[in-house]
Amino acid sequence: KIEGKVKGLNPAATIIRCSYSKVSPKDLLNIQAFDLKRVLEFEPDFLEDDGDHQHDSTVSSVSCKIKGNVNQMMLSRWIGRLIQEDGANLYRYKGILAIKGVDEKFIFQGVGMIFNGNISEMKWGVPESERENVFVFIGKNLDHEWLKSCFKACLVTNELRFNVGDKVQANVGEFQDGTVIKTWDDGNAYRIELDDEDKTNVYAPIDVDTYVRARSS
Repeated sequence: KIEGKVKGLNPAATIIRCSYSKVSPKDLLNIQAFDLKRVLEFEPDFLEDDGDHQHDSTVSSVSCKIKGNVNQMMLSRWIGRLIQEDGANLYRYKGILAIKGVDEKFIFQGVGMIFNGNISEMKWGVPESERENVFVFIGKNLDHEWLKSCFKACLVTNELRFNVGDKVQANVGEFQDGTVIKTWDDGNAYRIELDDEDKTNVYAPIDVDTYVRARSS
């Protein structure tokens, strides 16, 4: 009877029978519980507004679809600060995002200050310029335009200042000479090879002088 109720709530749930909660850790860890394809099978409106939350005039939902690709570092910092400062007012949030330099979709969902997000195994089936970000926030006293503008600020809009082969200085605690060997590598603006004996590779996550600057002439 209990198992039937669980399956009614989540048809994709794995049920493990045990005594006194004795379960092998391998059955609980790294199970990839959140899979978009599986979620959409029993919750087709996963990325739609949840109208049943509209019982309080201070509670609202904001959804947005924006084409573009986001800077992973800027996105992480914004989401972290948002959850820390406004987590108590965020009842639910979810979305699918396009990370610049990453071929797979970034999928997230959360309740309050409990956030779960990761780069999935689902690749974008469209050119990078046609990727569309979708997100929904449900909560109390939400500033709709502020949320949208903050997300837009995370989008990559400008051309990078440096090209592959350019001689730069990377901040690794102090600025060291190096050469740009790749742009938009794993979500980072630059991958830089330092001019040291080991040819150490470092990342500049954002294209600002704080992380990478031109060499002095």
